[in-house]
Formats: sequence, structure tokens, C-alpha cells
Amino acid sequence: MNEKGEKRRYPRFPTEKVEGSFSYSVRASVDNLSLGGFAVRTSAQLQVGRKYNFRLGDGPDVVNLEGKVKWCRLAGTQKLDTGDVVPVYSAGIAFGDILTNTAEQLYQFMEKNVILDLKQRIFGRLKVDTAREVDLKTESKFLVKQLSASGMLIITELPPKPESIVKLELQLNEHVFECMGRVVYAAEFDLEEGELHYRVGVEFVQPSKEQFQILETFIRNELEREG
Repeated sequence: MNEKGEKRRYPRFPTEKVEGSFSYSVRASVDNLSLGGFAVRTSAQLQVGRKYNFRLGDGPDVVNLEGKVKWCRLAGTQKLDTGDVVPVYSAGIAFGDILTNTAEQLYQFMEKNVILDLKQRIFGRLKVDTAREVDLKTESKFLVKQLSASGMLIITELPPKPESIVKLELQLNEHVFECMGRVVYAAEFDLEEGELHYRVGVEFVQPSKEQFQILETFIRNELEREG
């Protein structure tokens, strides 16, 4: 049975030897920007210390950057058109080491997209001229606790939001299983070495025939035999 009491299509098998990773993207709006970092608002709580990759601008003005979350706090709530109320978090992200070429690209982006003249406050934080949004992308490793042909239960340090879609990669002996996954639920699990971990249920989303065969073969040869 799953979390909603529905009968599973495929049996789940316990395992402790399967590891993997998922790519996760968070949509955020940019509050202000400087050559050293920026502040964003998002409906997802960002993990302090975690690195995110993102891009600013489009077309010829695009700048690809990496930043580390320095702080994140609850800033309030927002009511959606659906009537649901969601949290709004404010976070500060510091850019990593910026090479000369990247710094020049960032400077040019800021010249076109901030309100104040950069010559007046080049080292200050500047308001972005328009309500720009960015996708903050990160990757998290996980350990599989239960696995079936339709989904899995994992333990991870980064909790993706329920109903979000993530890109999955599982190491199954000499093969790599790749597909998209829908997050069914995520709940706090336990503290390990001072860090909070999460129990996450994931449903595989339309894996290709070749990928499904990789998964089925692994389950049949490795997990069903042990069971």
C-alpha cells in the first residue's frame, strides 16, 4: 500500500545497496543584485550552504553562475489564484569565484537591468529593474530504501517539494537507470551527524522501454532473488 492507501501495481523490495542522484530546480524572483551575490524570494526553503547553478538574462546577455546559499528565512506567505496559501522565503546567495570573463558578463548584465548607475554603487546591492525570475538548479544524492518498477522510497538531505518533477539517475550495478520522477511525498526522517535527512517517495514518470528493461532486470536478478 502507498501513502494514500492505494494498491501498488508492482511490489516494492527493500534494498540498502542502490544509490543515485536527482536534479532539482527551484523558481525564484530576484530582489537585488551585486557583483558578489544576490537576494531572491522563493516558495521553497533553500538549504544554507548548498550550491545552486543558475543563469541570468537571455540571448546574448546570458550569464551562467554558481552560488552558495548564505542565509534563508521565512519572509511571509502568498495566496495563489487557487486559494492556496504558500510560504515565501527570502534568501541570500553569494557567487563563487568569478573569472574575469564572467565578471565582465555580469557587469554588462547589471548595466542593462538595474535601476541605479553602477558607477555610483558598483559594490552595493542594486534593485533589479524588472521582476526577473531565475531557476536555481542543484543536485542531491540519495540512498534507496525500497525499489519497485514504478517508484521508490529514498533517504536524502534535500527535500524536493511534493508534486515536483525531478530528473533521476540510479546506479544499478554496471548500468545507469535514468528517467523523470514525480515526488509523491517528503517528510523529515532523522538527524545524521547533525544534518536533517528526509524520507521521500518518488514515482517514475514514463521511462523509455530501454530504461524500464534495465530497472526490471535489476529487480529480477538482484532484489527478487534476495527476497
